Parts: sequence; C-alpha cells; structure tokens
Amino acid sequence: MTARDIENDMRKSAGGASFITPGQLASYLGQKNTARVGKYLRDAFKIKGTKKYFIPEVARNIYADGE
Repeated sequence: MTARDIENDMRKSAGGASFITPGQLASYLGQKNTARVGKYLRDAFKIKGTKKYFIPEVARNIYADGE
C-alpha cells in the first residue's frame, strides 16, 4: 500500500473531501479516542480557525509511521 492509496481511501471515507477532521480520521482508523490520531496530524496543513487537515499530508504521515 502506498501513501497515495491511503489518500484515496481517506478521501472516500471523508465523502470526497480534500480535508479531514480529527474525528473523521479517528473513525477511518477505527479509533474512538481522537487523541490517538494526533501524531498523524502534526505538521499537516490545517485551515486556520478550523480542525480540518489536508488529506494528502495526513496520508503521508500515516504511511511514514507504518514503515
């Protein structure tokens, strides 16, 4: 599985959006606690004033953690 595969799957999970919230990410990863997904959100582009993170960067963080 590549980072691009993760990105495409996450987009489907987020209804085709380019940004994902911590709650959506936790759901995607099968977690109930959003604090557990925080490590994937670090350094990802975030829309100021929201809790929405750019999916391609989050996907790269998930992929890098799995290596």
